Amino acid sequence: ASPPRAGYLYVRPHMKRHRVVGFDFDTRVRAFDPISDEWEEQVKALHRQNRERTIAGLKVEYGELRFEEKLKNFIDLGSKPFSVLAFHNRFYAQARAAFVHCQYYPALTGVCALGERVLNHLILGLRDQYKTSATYKHVYRKDSFDRWEVAIDALAEWKVLTTEADRHFRQLCRMRNDAIHFNLETERNVRADALNALLTFGRVIEAQF
Repeated sequence: ASPPRAGYLYVRPHMKRHRVVGFDFDTRVRAFDPISDEWEEQVKALHRQNRERTIAGLKVEYGELRFEEKLKNFIDLGSKPFSVLAFHNRFYAQARAAFVHCQYYPALTGVCALGERVLNHLILGLRDQYKTSATYKHVYRKDSFDRWEVAIDALAEWKVLTTEADRHFRQLCRMRNDAIHFNLETERNVRADALNALLTFGRVIEAQF
């Protein structure tokens, strides 16, 4: 099975200088795409072989106990989105792995905590550049932010977040509140909630990074 992929992309800015940008993604789940009748027989055979190799690799990575459930979880997560290399890649991979291992609440709370960490990272790293903004007075003193709306509103005013990332962060905020504060629905729907949160954070990555 092919491992999670990472690499380097050469970007050519002005003045003919070269900058190396690292990136991260994992598309192994594509091995489970359905085979099309229109494909040539050789292509179908190669796809089946790749699927078998991917299954063998996943059994090594995640273990054979409850493997059918783990495989469904892996497929439902889809591809790990393309992203520049940063701390969120490693932590997001850990949350996704928890979900595959059927550890749904750790996956849910983990990815929500990661969303909060990313917001804090952006605010703390950028706020000194926006001292004249209306929202600066709400963010200049604190060393961390657990009120997501404050951070998201500031980043939105500074035009740091894309429109899509802003929307998905606010969706993840609601999921975070439901997951952290006690309610019986989380226990009943923990797999669905975890999957939704993981996919929502993935959309943040796709839109922002």
